[in-house]
Amino acid sequence: MSKASKLRKQAELAQKPTIRQGFLNFVDVLTDNKNFCMVWLIAGFIFFTVYGFIDNPDLAKTASVIGKTHPRLFIWWAVFSGVSLYLNLQYLYKLNSFKTEKLAKFGNVCTYLGFICIFACVNIPSVEPEDGKPLQMAAHWSTALLFAAFFAAAIIAFLLHKTMQKSTKHLIMLIVLAATLVLMVVLLLIFGKSGGIESIPMWVAYIIIFMLNYTKPFQPEKN
Repeated sequence: MSKASKLRKQAELAQKPTIRQGFLNFVDVLTDNKNFCMVWLIAGFIFFTVYGFIDNPDLAKTASVIGKTHPRLFIWWAVFSGVSLYLNLQYLYKLNSFKTEKLAKFGNVCTYLGFICIFACVNIPSVEPEDGKPLQMAAHWSTALLFAAFFAAAIIAFLLHKTMQKSTKHLIMLIVLAATLVLMVVLLLIFGKSGGIESIPMWVAYIIIFMLNYTKPFQPEKN
């Protein structure tokens, strides 16, 4: 094969979309659809809330503990929570043309990592200290905490960006989210693990994302 033919073949291969690029293009199309993303957000909020009350009327059990007796529902919990947050954070960034800033790049990376961590978490069954599996326990709780931390960081990155642009309403949202996270940590230190305590920041995150994406005061001005 001549050098020119090799170069032509390489150029043709370079033009063919890879599986990764095809997936990203598919996600890009989905996150262009406001109604699709809104339905996922509402469905995620409902499923997360209903799941938390399964065999757990006082919300004492965490999602992981419920997952021990309802493993399939735990997987669906991850699907609804992970997909709804991922899609809506991507929609939020696109809606506000939040793409090239350093905070935007940081937030996007956090969104991807949060999505990965929630599925890693459900595939590492929760165990207690008395089970004698310290590595598995550490891996499960680490991925659970990282899932929450990464998604929270993606929201904070956007709110911080808007706050730096002197937006008072976004500053209020940032303070509310930060206060919620601090409150959760304090409550965990006082009372220990609890489904109710771990649900508070998720409920607040869902409400904040809904307000940012779908309520009039937070819609970006059209040029």
